[in-house]
Amino acid sequence: MSSEPPAPPSAAWPEPAPPAVRETRWRGALASLAIGVGAGLLGLAPWILTGMRLPLQNLWAFDALPEQMPVAWLPLSQYDVTFVLGILVVGGAAAGVAARALRDRLPRAAPFSVAAGLLFVQVVATAQAVDVLRSGLRAGGEAAFYLGACVAVAVLGILGGLLVFGLVARGPVPAAVVALVVAAIATGWWISGALGTLGPLSPLPYALATLATWTPPVLAGVAIAWGGIRTARRVVAAVVGLVLLWVLPALATAVQSAVGSRALLRSPGELLDYAWSVFRAAVTMPELVLPRLAVALVVAAVGVAGTVVWRRVAAERRRSSTA
Repeated sequence: MSSEPPAPPSAAWPEPAPPAVRETRWRGALASLAIGVGAGLLGLAPWILTGMRLPLQNLWAFDALPEQMPVAWLPLSQYDVTFVLGILVVGGAAAGVAARALRDRLPRAAPFSVAAGLLFVQVVATAQAVDVLRSGLRAGGEAAFYLGACVAVAVLGILGGLLVFGLVARGPVPAAVVALVVAAIATGWWISGALGTLGPLSPLPYALATLATWTPPVLAGVAIAWGGIRTARRVVAAVVGLVLLWVLPALATAVQSAVGSRALLRSPGELLDYAWSVFRAAVTMPELVLPRLAVALVVAAVGVAGTVVWRRVAAERRRSSTA
């Protein structure tokens, strides 16, 4: 009989990972999933704190006071379009920042788990709010169109938040800068919507209104400073970010002003004309545009200069320590 050595195991059947490795992978996946869920809840936080009563609806089937409206996990309403977008995009941005900051400590596939947790929160919240809105609207084509428009806004917000998440979490620095500027603008809508839910008798909306105005340019400047201007692509990203900071708030103002008018909703042509006139006025009004751009430029310049100084000091310390 021949005593041939046993054949090596086939590469097609790799040995299972040790228990310690499998446990580490599971922990990383669960941590990633928790990050996504937490980010989605962070986006919803200002709405959760208000009690989540569905805003009053023009097409509601019966008369109701604000406290009599059902609980909805998103404030679906023609008067809260930017708030809904802010909730969903801010959640995506928070998940992206966390995933990028912790990417050395999380598994390589962590972005998929983070995205799954984020989408779970946002899709469930949207589905619940849509169901509540559908069950309370009166019958008719106008109500059906309104419901479809609310669903479209929520879907747009989810997709926008997912895009921002992907670019921030794993995108190159220039793309991440642009996504962070979009998130900064959405943060203004998030703050403004949160203050709007406090009610007309509360003094907080007036005392904290400056947060909604100045937080976006400050955050946009921080994003540009983080990306820097060391390469041509990063310079282009900074310019694109400033253009978005100029155009997107004006566009949001135009859309919210137009869809917030019940009379204009009955006439699409007049609605578009009114939205265009508001956008043109907002985007060309120096007292609205220039201060925001100036704040973003100052913050970005200070951040870039501080980074350059810090790197030079760090390089000098390394040279002195090796001398």
